[in-house]
Amino acid sequence: MTGKATINPQEGRLTLINVYEVEPETQAALVKALTDATKSTIRHQPGFISVSIHSSFDGRKVVNYAQWASKEHFEDFMKKPETQDQLKQFAGLAKSVAPSLYRVDEVIAE
Repeated sequence: MTGKATINPQEGRLTLINVYEVEPETQAALVKALTDATKSTIRHQPGFISVSIHSSFDGRKVVNYAQWASKEHFEDFMKKPETQDQLKQFAGLAKSVAPSLYRVDEVIAE
């Protein structure tokens, strides 16, 4: 498996889509916190593939789209105390957080 972000049902990757609802004045701070944590720590975890961070034009949402090699890799990452500390930091910048785990069923492109 490569460390490249791809959306492909045959890859069998676990996808985390985490939607943060934020105030417009905290959107940039959350994007920075997610980016910094990913660059310094998260990307070095076993099974990490990629993170894509999206911010809404209205300033009210940040979406974190992460890919992991397997559900087991992701669960191992989530069990770490330092991961829980980071998640609390991210949640502190948001009004709400809605994480969900997904599999890719189909990709339709031209």
